[in-house]
Amino acid sequence: MEKVKVIQIGIGHDHADMFDSARAQTDIFDFIGIAVPECEEKEYADKMQKIQDKFGIRKLSVEEALSYPGLEGVIIESEEKNLVKYAIMAAKRGLHIHMDKPGGFSLEEFEELVAIVKEKKLVLSLGYMYRFNPKVQEAIRKARAGELGEIFSIESHMSVRYSDKKRAWLSRFPGGMTFFLGCHLIDIIYQILGEPEEIIPMNCAVEKDRLDVEDFGMVLFKYKNGVSFAKSSSVEAGGNLRRQLVLTGTKKTLEIRPLENWVDPIYLDYCKEEPRGNLTASTREVNAGDGLGHNIFVESEHFNRYDTMMRNFAELVRGKENPYSYDYELSLFKVVLKASGVIK
Repeated sequence: MEKVKVIQIGIGHDHADMFDSARAQTDIFDFIGIAVPECEEKEYADKMQKIQDKFGIRKLSVEEALSYPGLEGVIIESEEKNLVKYAIMAAKRGLHIHMDKPGGFSLEEFEELVAIVKEKKLVLSLGYMYRFNPKVQEAIRKARAGELGEIFSIESHMSVRYSDKKRAWLSRFPGGMTFFLGCHLIDIIYQILGEPEEIIPMNCAVEKDRLDVEDFGMVLFKYKNGVSFAKSSSVEAGGNLRRQLVLTGTKKTLEIRPLENWVDPIYLDYCKEEPRGNLTASTREVNAGDGLGHNIFVESEHFNRYDTMMRNFAELVRGKENPYSYDYELSLFKVVLKASGVIK
């Protein structure tokens, strides 16, 4: 495959270390550098300096980045509120886009972006990381193939324990944790069950008198034959260990727990050395007639969520069909906004 010339705009997103995967995969990418928008220059100066010190990555302005000769794609990793702004700028120049999730705060802006990429036939890749988790993808394939029977409930958890400072930071987002992390779970539920009959947001602040931010995200999705939910708390001790997905069908129950298991915790600091295959996921299945069932989980091989995501982006640029259509991404974004209480 011919290398794809890409550049990254922004480092304010929590997944901004996407640059490392693009930089490291020299067989598929010609990675030019990082453009730090003016709005991120001061707040993330230390972060950018660490990146430059470790990797020697070139720093550019946004205009220099978008005008770079032969550029084909842009990785948008700015703060969530600016994702679509820079994606639209790139799309108007005919550049393929990988943009982190979920797509800004404005439905109107996201609709404008989708209209532009549709018209210009550009790649639009969104950074929903569980789309590249082998066990999650296996579960979706089995659900679609009918191996679990009729799915009547999906239970999903993606929690963490944040500091007060990080919890206060969540106030930037409409819907707090549901918007910030719950969107990953909503993507899975929506892929499997489609449009719900009703969306019921139940987001709240755990310590409202002390820290008035929606740090407990909970949303229910009502379907004709059951109820599913996405839960994402930032105040749960051991929340990372209990991230899980449970698909309950008339033939089988399939559980993934944990959704991701860190093989080497050093990965949490991207400015240290780490192995590139650093995650596993574990699954168990129980047949409807098994009574109490069993407690045997099958672990996946090691994988790196970002390496796979970036390789997929390169393949899309080179002509692979995108399984996530423009219309799917737009419909999913509407569901995320409804779950976050932004639109009805």
